[in-house]
Formats: sequence, C-alpha cells, structure tokens
Amino acid sequence: MKAAKRQPLVALLYSVPLLHEALRSTLDTIADVQAFPAGRDVAGLLRSVNPDAVVVDDSYEADKVQRWAKRHRTPVVHICLGDQTIRVLRNGEWNESAGTSVESIRNVLAGSLYGRGNGA
Repeated sequence: MKAAKRQPLVALLYSVPLLHEALRSTLDTIADVQAFPAGRDVAGLLRSVNPDAVVVDDSYEADKVQRWAKRHRTPVVHICLGDQTIRVLRNGEWNESAGTSVESIRNVLAGSLYGRGNGA
C-alpha cells in the first residue's frame, strides 16, 4: 500500500479576514493551508511552521517575509489588493502580474509550488 503524498504546507498571513475566507477553500485544493493574522512575529512564526510557500496580503508583512524567504528559498505570493496585482518572489526578485481573483492567486501559487525553476 502506498502512503498518501503530503500536500505542500502554505502559510497564509492575512490582514483582510474576508480574503482569508475567500482563499482558504480555493487553496485547499492544492495545498495544506494554515492561516495566521498578520502583525505577529513573522520570522519566528515561519521558523516554527516551516512552510513550503507563503501567501501574504500586507506590504509591510511581505517585506518581512521576503527576508525570511530568501534565506530559506521559499516562494512568496504577495496579494496587493489596492493595486489589484499579485507579486511573486522568485530567485530573490519580485515579479508582478495583474489580477487578484482567487483563481489567479491559486494559479500563481500552484506555479510557485509545482512549476520548474520556482526558487525563492
């Protein structure tokens, strides 16, 4: 009997509770999502949780996550609600794309987790 393959662990750091609710069910189809309110000790939290990827919706929080993610080569998806864009940290640099639908966020995250050459 084969053991079930573990889904990647994604830390969702949110400042907008409605976004958390909208994303949770969509992201659960591709990853095990653990959600945490923004504004905590980000480095300590990420060190303890050790996620495979991070999704964040706050610019200040994204800057803190970026420093941790570069050291750990972990993908980060930053949802910029005000600009209606998604930024993805790849190879230490942010790449931006338009749109913030839950499907767009899911697709960008899936590419970061499962795509080839997806280093942080």
